[in-house]
Amino acid sequence: MKEEVFAKTENEVDFPEKMFYKIGEVSQILNVKSFVIRYWESEFKQLRPSKNGTGQRVFRKKDILLLQRIKELLYEELYTIPGAKKRLQKDQRETKKAKTVEGKSTKIRKKLQHHKSKLIEIKNFLRNDSD
Repeated sequence: MKEEVFAKTENEVDFPEKMFYKIGEVSQILNVKSFVIRYWESEFKQLRPSKNGTGQRVFRKKDILLLQRIKELLYEELYTIPGAKKRLQKDQRETKKAKTVEGKSTKIRKKLQHHKSKLIEIKNFLRNDSD
């Protein structure tokens, strides 16, 4: 018998690790009705699951994580739909900024490492030259 691998999200929701999930599976994972997920899909433009050959919605892990975040905002933090939309947009902007800063810091770190190695070469050259 094959053992299913489970992934954990930030809030410890267990779900089997696979490429695609049908709406019924997502409904069970998040403990919300399928019609709620379809409604959220109509309200939140960030949520656009693919459809398979038969036209059924198929969700990826990133879709489930987004749905979980929407559920948190609406049910736990008590945001309204418009408020949750704004908060998701703000979160996306902050994530984008963080990635940009991370990319820049990586470039700077590489440049500093390069300069450090050049300075070490010069130091070693001067040491050898004075001997």
